[in-house]
Amino acid sequence: MPPKTEGTIGLNNYLQSKNKLTSLSWIETPTGPQTAIVWVAICKIDGVERGRGTGAQKYVAKDNTANQAIAYLKSLE
Repeated sequence: MPPKTEGTIGLNNYLQSKNKLTSLSWIETPTGPQTAIVWVAICKIDGVERGRGTGAQKYVAKDNTANQAIAYLKSLE
């Protein structure tokens, strides 16, 4: 089963529809012991943090973060 990445894909699609995909950047950092790594993902749009999330896998952290960023962007509409 492929990983769930609806948030990440949704954010990419949203930014692409606004012609702002190039404004997106990510910071992904593993934390914790090697046997229990937790990923922290930060989503920046135009250099400003718009979401922060964690997960046992990097894609989960990014997806959680992307959902926050989408919610923020849609609240501006």
